[in-house]
Amino acid sequence: MNELLAEGLQLMGVGMGVVFLFLGLLVGVITLVSAMIQKSELETAHSGAESLNDDDLLTLLTEAVTRYRADHHK
Repeated sequence: MNELLAEGLQLMGVGMGVVFLFLGLLVGVITLVSAMIQKSELETAHSGAESLNDDDLLTLLTEAVTRYRADHHK
């Protein structure tokens, strides 16, 4: 009976270790992908904002607010 209990505990420890390692790897991959996406979005935002001057940006924002208000305040 002691042998069976020892084997069961060993199997449980190995299983928990595998799950822990897998979840740790998953967290690492998700963190890496998140950092890559944020960097990509930041570069895209900077490149798009540089092509607009202040007057164009003000016009764009005014139009966006006007359309939002027209759609949501009926």
